[in-house]
Amino acid sequence: MTKNKIFKWIQIISIFASAFMLSRYSHAFLTINETAEILPENYYRLGVAPQLIVSDGGGFNVGVYADAHIIDDLDGRITMGGGETDFWTQASVKWVPFPDVEKQPAMGGRAAIIYARDEDHNLTGVQLTPLFSKKADTRYGNMIPYAGLPITWFSGNSSYVSSQFTVGAEWFPTEDKHIGAEFNLNLDNSLSSVSVYFSFPFEGSTGYKKY
Repeated sequence: MTKNKIFKWIQIISIFASAFMLSRYSHAFLTINETAEILPENYYRLGVAPQLIVSDGGGFNVGVYADAHIIDDLDGRITMGGGETDFWTQASVKWVPFPDVEKQPAMGGRAAIIYARDEDHNLTGVQLTPLFSKKADTRYGNMIPYAGLPITWFSGNSSYVSSQFTVGAEWFPTEDKHIGAEFNLNLDNSLSSVSVYFSFPFEGSTGYKKY
């Protein structure tokens, strides 16, 4: 084998190793943690979302977020956190043109801009997620199961696409406390994880309030 061929193989191995390391760190935080429901007008929510990584050696993250109703069928969210991934932040909007009525589930989409940093890796990404949910009345309170398919385009030392399948449910044991759980399954260049989240709703003019 010539020196040129050895050098080319070293380059190929380095590229794959770099892609593996980016995947290992950059996808630890990719969760949705929200249904396809839209907040009432003039409401916002604050929340916290711990996450347990169940693939690729495991790990733990925690994020905090703020939701706000923007207009009609549009909500916005800002998220930031750290842990297994040193730091990340997201800014997202959720658009739900088809609300949950009768037998029809809520159907919409979520778009997010992402920045992540881990050790010497810096990544930016754009995520698009088809999102569906349906309200259900249970003996333990109202619950909203949901499902989504997050697809994220990342750019950094290399560019690639990450995809997951997301399923979860948000539970309302009382009207002023919301508890959710979510499972994310790695489909391609991602990680599998379990997360829970706790949300507290506020009304713009009166503060913490049930709705």
